[in-house]
Amino acid sequence: MEKYTKVINKKTGLCNVATGTDAEYYESIGMTLQDVEQSEIDGNWYLSAKCPHYTDEEKINIAKADKYAENNIKAKEARYNQEFTITVQGKECVFDTSEETQRDLLTAYDVCATGVTYDGWTTNNCVELDLSLEDIVLIFQVFKEKSNVYGKWKEYKQAIDKATTIKKVEAIDIDYEVSNGNDI
Repeated sequence: MEKYTKVINKKTGLCNVATGTDAEYYESIGMTLQDVEQSEIDGNWYLSAKCPHYTDEEKINIAKADKYAENNIKAKEARYNQEFTITVQGKECVFDTSEETQRDLLTAYDVCATGVTYDGWTTNNCVELDLSLEDIVLIFQVFKEKSNVYGKWKEYKQAIDKATTIKKVEAIDIDYEVSNGNDI
């Protein structure tokens, strides 16, 4: 594209580019109309013949890196943002798969492993429990099942690895939605 330009670096072709339309003014300050491009690498303007661009390999690697990051973010959201209902001590109890709940379950397990109960646990639906080791193990088993996204994460990673074009990378729809059948 042609724009009024002043070359800053003749070797690299780096330019200052005018943003307005006053040709007389730009010419008066030493700018000339030249063919320029904006580089996607650094966002700077260059003479078209010298404008740095990513190689095709770099472009696909960038697209894959973005898709890997999306996969990681969505997997983490899916892992730690679920709820499940189980029956504990004859009561319907709701738990979530948050990192805080995971830490609390580990603490409760450590306490119960000594032979005592973990008193005063309040579930997400406000049921208060004095948990035994068996209760903790049951809750942990379901927690682990509900929060396990590794299989899906690995499938998406493999699909990204195998993609050979940017279009194929972008076509991978990463979705960790869980069915509503999460009650036991």
